[in-house]
Amino acid sequence: MVPGPAWRSPNILARPGAFPRPDTASGGRTAYSTSKLAAIYLVHAYARRLPAGVDAVAYNPGFVPGTGLARNAGPVARFAMRRILPAMALTPFATGRNAAGRHLADVVLGTTEAPTGSYVDRTRAARSSNESYDPRREDELWESAERFTAAYAA
Repeated sequence: MVPGPAWRSPNILARPGAFPRPDTASGGRTAYSTSKLAAIYLVHAYARRLPAGVDAVAYNPGFVPGTGLARNAGPVARFAMRRILPAMALTPFATGRNAAGRHLADVVLGTTEAPTGSYVDRTRAARSSNESYDPRREDELWESAERFTAAYAA
């Protein structure tokens, strides 16, 4: 349902229209998956830079129907997301909203073991995609975020 990320320089990704056909569902979904990859890069960058005792962890709730993710999709997709796909939360292929919240709370409270820099897939620390382990991209994104926000530093 969601295409893979399309990584580019953070200078390009930070601009409107960074993805082809941004007004389409496909363009929006590519931007979504790319932003998730960027979040994992930043977790890795934070984990290397934060002091001991301060952790950064990426959390993936899985597919969570009923969250409004498809609110701008076509009528058939919106109907399926509202009326059909919530039943998938009864299977291993999706997570209900309440369960996703409980799993996140378990990560935050330390019930789910997740060392700094880790990726938690629902209820356990797991390896994220191979593409998400790229120290050069992590550092480039960190440096870009520093530059983009420098004007707002106190």
